[in-house]
Amino acid sequence: MAKSRFLFVFVEKKAYFYKKKVMIDYQHPIFTNASEIEERGLLVLENITHMPSYDEPIVSPYLIIALNLRGWVRVEYDMRHVEFRENETVVIYPNHVLVARESSDDYLAVLVVISQRFYRRIRSMHPSHYHFEYHYNTQYRLSDVQLEGLLSCYRLLKIFSEMDHPNREDLLASQMEVTAHLVETYFEENGTMVSTSQPQARRMTLFHAYIAEHFKESREVGFYAELLHLTPKHFGTIVRKTTGIGARDWIGQYVVIQAKNLLRNRQNMSIQQISNDLGFSDQTTFSRYFKKYSGQTPSEYRNKTILRFVE
Repeated sequence: MAKSRFLFVFVEKKAYFYKKKVMIDYQHPIFTNASEIEERGLLVLENITHMPSYDEPIVSPYLIIALNLRGWVRVEYDMRHVEFRENETVVIYPNHVLVARESSDDYLAVLVVISQRFYRRIRSMHPSHYHFEYHYNTQYRLSDVQLEGLLSCYRLLKIFSEMDHPNREDLLASQMEVTAHLVETYFEENGTMVSTSQPQARRMTLFHAYIAEHFKESREVGFYAELLHLTPKHFGTIVRKTTGIGARDWIGQYVVIQAKNLLRNRQNMSIQQISNDLGFSDQTTFSRYFKKYSGQTPSEYRNKTILRFVE
């Protein structure tokens, strides 16, 4: 089964100065266009010059394919430090964690944002050949020719997404399939695909996908080890060797980042409601877990984030 992975894109010009951008109150087009994304299934967002927020975790419900046109950005993606530069592309998968740290003043990107509803439709249309599998290695550099090829696909996606036609979503899904094939070819040409000959990298790819899917269901090392057909001890060794963090701590940090996202961005949800949403048995257990991995209680974290600073 052929598989495609996409990646975010951002670029760097060495002569530019940079600054940390706080801009917590900035309303990113991903969120201001949320209703249209849900209605249409897919939007192409152009002229993106800012990340959603800086130094705070962002957990998007969408599949986001980004192409960097100018500037650069330094981020943490699933708790790994990454710098995206010119002609680099990335996918941010639903429910995975992005924290933007710094970006250049000339940063410019274009995003394809896909709702979960439309994502499921694409999968149902191509059940034996669907793409968009989570890919642990997120950095992927394009040649000038490859960049132009993807931009051409983006232009067609934008046309189909905005047209008023009874078969609009079928046309859009077909164009997404073409785009997926193209990116798959680029991955193979650049040698960045994880293959079955790289078992540890493949297992980490699956671990990241499983934790995004099941973190509300279980936070136990043994649960994920069983999904990977490994003993907990062997699984823990692989995670620590690959990431430098123990499996239990990795899971804990991931859950806390998800909790921080809710505490900061869902002010209408009580801590009890957030505890329930994350699958904890009660608020006390959630508070203890949160403090263990963050050093503060959920209330303390929420109170600190009420203040908004713009640099």
